[in-house]
Amino acid sequence: MSTGSKKVLREMITGADLRTAEDLQSYLKELFKDTLPMSKHQENNP
Repeated sequence: MSTGSKKVLREMITGADLRTAEDLQSYLKELFKDTLPMSKHQENNP
């Protein structure tokens, strides 16, 4: 991972006040919900 990517990720975590890995996962899922298609596994296990 490049230094720029790490910086963006750190800013995202602090800006969204994320505390846990689950918070980050939920945040990213919401952010990309209209961009990335869900797999069959994800549709059955939201």
